[in-house]
Amino acid sequence: MNANYTWHQGADPTSLAENLAGEVVMRLNAAIAEKGSAVLALSGGSTPKPLFEALVDHDLDWSKVVITLVDERWVDESHDLSNAAFMNEYLLKDLPDSVRFAPLYHIAESVGASLDFVLSDYCQLTGSSTKQPRAFDVVILGMGGDGHTASFFPDAENIADLLNVDAAEPLKTCHSPSTQVARVTWSLPMLLNTGFLALHFTGVAKQAVFERAASGGDVTELPIRSAMFQDRIALDVYYAD
Repeated sequence: MNANYTWHQGADPTSLAENLAGEVVMRLNAAIAEKGSAVLALSGGSTPKPLFEALVDHDLDWSKVVITLVDERWVDESHDLSNAAFMNEYLLKDLPDSVRFAPLYHIAESVGASLDFVLSDYCQLTGSSTKQPRAFDVVILGMGGDGHTASFFPDAENIADLLNVDAAEPLKTCHSPSTQVARVTWSLPMLLNTGFLALHFTGVAKQAVFERAASGGDVTELPIRSAMFQDRIALDVYYAD
């Protein structure tokens, strides 16, 4: 199977983010028109900052949008490592209070025990059931220098399970030597069950990783391949130097 993606290259990270934001808003508006609401899953890290800032500038009925994270470190929002805190700082605080956010962190005795609470909260916000959680309308993935996406880290002890495209569970946990804390992530089949799937990254070093991944090989070596080599939905890649 060949890699299933379309390449979009921006002149610089700012213009790239603006172009991607325009596409995201168009897709969300279409979902709202069709379904009455839309669900957007965004990644953490430093790369999405200009995307978050560009999204704020667009006209959209945010009261009809639920935002969640693709993955999260299992820490509360007061922690420096929290993706939710980063999203609040650069996106949520500048959106209307009517926008709804579904976090992936929930206090519990363990990260595994938190998943039922996270899923219940998500389903309540999206008007769906835990047996059939609402599918996403837009998913924006990121990619690390090690080829990971979401919390699919190549050195995770459960990497084969994380990359199971037929996994039944909508949420997964990740423990790996390269992550500072345990993580919660939407499963691969949940992330692929979307109307629009994009990968957003910048820099020539990551471009080299992507090109290596695109040449094929073991998906557990470079987990971004799980989004590239699948036939459920085409991947739109947004890149700038």
